[in-house]
Amino acid sequence: FKSSEEFPAMDVFVTTADPVMEPPIITVNTVLSILAVDYPASKIACYVSDDGCSPITFFSLLEASKFAQSWVPFCKKYGVEYRAPFKYFSLSQTYHNPSSTFHQDWKEMK
Repeated sequence: FKSSEEFPAMDVFVTTADPVMEPPIITVNTVLSILAVDYPASKIACYVSDDGCSPITFFSLLEASKFAQSWVPFCKKYGVEYRAPFKYFSLSQTYHNPSSTFHQDWKEMK
């Protein structure tokens, strides 16, 4: 594709039903991964269906939406391969230049 206009629109549905069997952190990481995918933001929509109507899941996603405002640009700026925060931050990483912009941004994300 040459421009974002050539990308097809994409809707992604994430379903959950029980916050005990499907912990909200898993749902949150799934949604954040979808939002941070390398795809034009204007062409992707993510919907969550919570059949259990869990307040825990709702408030977890509410907080995730705030975090996504920083996480998604960080992923796109640095070409982050693992877009789920729990996976990305669980990797051991070393930095050759702790004063770099990347290192500063990374510390803010974590």
